[in-house]
Amino acid sequence: MAAHLGIKLINRGEEGELLLKGRLDTSTAEEAATYFEAAAARFDHLILNMEELDYISSAGLRSMKRLHVQMQKKAGTLSVKSPNENIMEVFEMTGFAGLFNFI
Repeated sequence: MAAHLGIKLINRGEEGELLLKGRLDTSTAEEAATYFEAAAARFDHLILNMEELDYISSAGLRSMKRLHVQMQKKAGTLSVKSPNENIMEVFEMTGFAGLFNFI
């Protein structure tokens, strides 16, 4: 079974919310990075809604780190919404929990 990541954009003017569904891993991180870069260029405020994200790998974390840096460079904001317990644990173990604003 191939890994799958679904990304849906909700446009709220200056704020965009990306709904992530499935797995953000080695096989989907580059696709996600493409979406992330486009969203960062378009919006001043971004929310990554992880309510339906099942899994994140180190490749997924790297794509999020690049997005974080991109948003910082433009003085924008990046928030993470509704990560499940396992994903939150990954953020905490890797030190990524300190990078993001959780809502």
